[in-house]
Amino acid sequence: MYHLVFSADENYIKYTSVLITSIILNTDKNKKFQDFDKNSNVKNEKYFFHILSNFVSDKTREKLLNLQNDLNIIFPCEIIIHIKNDEEFKNFPISGAAHSLKLPYYRLKLSSIFDESVKKCLYLDSDMLCMCDIRELFSINLKDKIAGVVGDPGSKKSKIKFKENDKKKIFYFDENYFNSGLLLINLEEYKKHNIEQKCEELASKCYYIKAADQDLLNATIETKLRYKLDFAYNFSTIAFCYVICKDENKNRLNYTRDEFNKSIKNPKILHYGEKPWKFLKSYFDYKGNNINDYWWDVVSKTPVFNEELLKSKKDITNYLLCAGLGRELFDAILKFNFLKVNFLIKNTSHDEKYIQKAKSIENDFFGICCILGTAIFYARYYKKNFFGVYFKALKIIYNFKKYHFKSRN
Repeated sequence: MYHLVFSADENYIKYTSVLITSIILNTDKNKKFQDFDKNSNVKNEKYFFHILSNFVSDKTREKLLNLQNDLNIIFPCEIIIHIKNDEEFKNFPISGAAHSLKLPYYRLKLSSIFDESVKKCLYLDSDMLCMCDIRELFSINLKDKIAGVVGDPGSKKSKIKFKENDKKKIFYFDENYFNSGLLLINLEEYKKHNIEQKCEELASKCYYIKAADQDLLNATIETKLRYKLDFAYNFSTIAFCYVICKDENKNRLNYTRDEFNKSIKNPKILHYGEKPWKFLKSYFDYKGNNINDYWWDVVSKTPVFNEELLKSKKDITNYLLCAGLGRELFDAILKFNFLKVNFLIKNTSHDEKYIQKAKSIENDFFGICCILGTAIFYARYYKKNFFGVYFKALKIIYNFKKYHFKSRN
C-alpha cells in the first residue's frame, strides 16, 4: 500500500491529475515491491492518492472517480478527497506561497488523515511530473528520521522573524534548507516529534515568514532527523538553466557538482518553476529535449482531464512575450543600456515585436530569457524602477555564464 498526498484547490486538481497519471504510467507492472526492497512482505500493491483541498465540486469529484476507474485498469489505485478548512490554520500567517489561501499549510497536518497502520507517506506538489517508478522512494528505510527531503537550489540566506516572551527573535536557515515540494514522511516519527504542533506554535509567533510551510518545516525538523535524498527526486527545473553547488558556494544547492551532474542526466521527478500550462517552452534537459513537452505528453494520456487541458493549450502565448522581453534585457545588460532597461519596464508598445523575435531564440538560451523576462513582468506589475531589475539581471547573467555549461559537458 502506497499513500501519496497532494494539496490542490478546485482549479489545480486538473494539474494534480497529470501528476497522478505520470505516477501510474511509470509504475513497472513487471516488477513487484520486492524488486525494490528484498525484505518487504507487501503482497497487495495499490496506490492511495490523497488530495487535501478546501473545496471540490460534485462535477470534479465525478471526474476524479472516472480518472480513478480508468487508471485502476493500469495499476490498482484509489483517489481520496480530504476537505480542510482555512479556519484550522487561523494561527498561520498569510505570507509567501500562502499569500491568498492557507492551502499550502494543509500538508503540515497530513498525518491526521492516517490511522496508526500507515507508517509512511509521500507528499508531492502538484506542479511536478514523475519520471520514475515511485516505489523506489517507498523502498527507502528512513529508520529514525522524520522525513526524506531534497535540498533547495535557492539562496540559504532567508530567515524567520518571530516574537517569544515579548522579545523579537530571528531563526536563520543554513545550507541544509530543503524544498518542501517532496516529503517522504515517516509518520511515526513525525507524530512522535510533534511536528504539526511545533509548526503551529512557531507560526503563531511569526511576524515575518517568506516561504510559508517550507520555512516552518525547515525550522522544526532538525537536520539530524532528515534523510537526504538525491536531487533527482525533486529536480527543480530552473537547475537545467544553471545551478550553484555546495563546492562552489555552501549557501546554495547542498550537493556537489558531481552529485548534481548525475541527477541532471537522469532526473526522476521534475518540479516545474515555469508551469507547463503557462509556458509551452522553457528549459531543455541534458538530452536537448523541451522539458515542458514531457508534461504535455502525459496530458495527452491523462484520462478525463486531457480534453480540457489540451483545449487550453492553443491559448498559451504569454510565455513568448516573457522570453522576448528577457532576450531584449539580456542584450541591454551586456551593452550597459540603462535607457533600454527602463523602456522595457515602462513601455509595452514593442511587445508584439518581442513576441515574434522570441520564436527564433535558440533552445539552450530560451530558459535564461524566461527568467529575465519574469523580472520585467514583476517590475511592470509592481511598478518597480529599473535599478532593481538591472542589478538582478546582471547577477543572473553572470551566474548563467559561469555555471550553465558546468553540467553540459
